[in-house]
Amino acid sequence: MMELGTIVMVDHPRHPFNGSVGKVVGRRGNRTPDDMWILIYFASKMRSYLVPESILSVQTSGSAPDDKALH
Repeated sequence: MMELGTIVMVDHPRHPFNGSVGKVVGRRGNRTPDDMWILIYFASKMRSYLVPESILSVQTSGSAPDDKALH
């Protein structure tokens, strides 16, 4: 499970935000029994969106291109 404040990237080729980097700001219940809706703040869009946890990948510190903009 992703913790609040974790830097993540959308990693699904058919998702409109594919490649976008954001910060986990909340969890909003189950999409399916083993897939949760995660609320992600995207600094590049200046908005938060609900994204399924299954299409997110955790970014290590410094590997995210917009890492400084998210802190």
